[in-house]
Amino acid sequence: MVVPELLTLLSRRLDAVTALIKAKNADALLIFNQANYRYLTNFTGEEAQLVVTAGGELILLSDSRFADQIKAQAPSDMTVIMKHRGEIAELTTVLQQLQPAKVLVEGEAISAIDYQNLQVQNPKPEFAMCQELVEQVRNVKDDLEIAALRQAIEISMESFKGILPMLQPGVRENAIAAKLDYLFKVNGGDGPDFDTIVASGVRSAWAHGVASAKKLESGDLVVIDFGSFYHGYCADITRTVALGKVDPELSKIYQIVHEAQRRGIAAAVVGNTGAEVDHAARDYITSQGYGPYFGHGIGHGIGLEIHELCQPALSFRKQPLVNQMVHTVEPGIYLPNKGGVRIEDDILVHEQTPETLSTLPKDELLSL
Repeated sequence: MVVPELLTLLSRRLDAVTALIKAKNADALLIFNQANYRYLTNFTGEEAQLVVTAGGELILLSDSRFADQIKAQAPSDMTVIMKHRGEIAELTTVLQQLQPAKVLVEGEAISAIDYQNLQVQNPKPEFAMCQELVEQVRNVKDDLEIAALRQAIEISMESFKGILPMLQPGVRENAIAAKLDYLFKVNGGDGPDFDTIVASGVRSAWAHGVASAKKLESGDLVVIDFGSFYHGYCADITRTVALGKVDPELSKIYQIVHEAQRRGIAAAVVGNTGAEVDHAARDYITSQGYGPYFGHGIGHGIGLEIHELCQPALSFRKQPLVNQMVHTVEPGIYLPNKGGVRIEDDILVHEQTPETLSTLPKDELLSL
């Protein structure tokens, strides 16, 4: 049974999405993205498609494995169809009943062959690809989502504290990652929301150095990028830890990245774009002579997916920030064959005072 508070939120989300459907002069939207149908129905299963009409009707297509789950999680007034054929055939039956003139289809979530088959089997409607339509609504989190994000971040931070005693010479990177992933669940989370990164020594210069069998060594910098799911919502935090005394240049770039992040977070205010957040951090790194060694963007949105606000249609760089967006700020410097530093936190946009949701120590980790 869905509680009234959640039903109210689901109704508001649906109203916002149907307004976007109408703005495109369409009659329906076909949703294939799991995060998007979960957002609108509260159904968490991994196999479904959702039809949303401009009038606000929801038609969920799934199969018998999820029948009881749908009854427990989704609104009772939603139409549910248990599929017995392929999804395109089942969607065709629904469209024949609805008889829409124009149908929007999530372009990022359907294969070319399925889109072609959909058109062949449904010659009457006009089909149009849309990019990140539901995501436009998802960009701004409601109070329930922010509470879930806070909990995901809290679980992730508590789990990180639990692996600090393991950060000793001779311990394998993948052993640290395995313990961290285990602690996510012990501490009330739903497991890692991406492959945990533990990259030490020269591997710390690998921006996405997923944990390997390499053993930590004295003098290493260790980049640990991690996050736990909680009720479907993602945390994304990075800390860089020093094992004893490190090379002076590595210590120097740590302080540069720390200051760059401080400047980036300060720029994460209502009205600024992600590009302005990026420039605030990047310009400082460049001024210190390390511009060529910061090659990725400053951040991305987080929510039901670990990477939001990062596709061409909804680029973090281009989006003006508004209240209740949640995004990362994660500058880094990566020196090939020497080592690297990244510091990443999750930021809630709140007027002119950004709130840093992830509050793990930073400078203190430079001298374990």
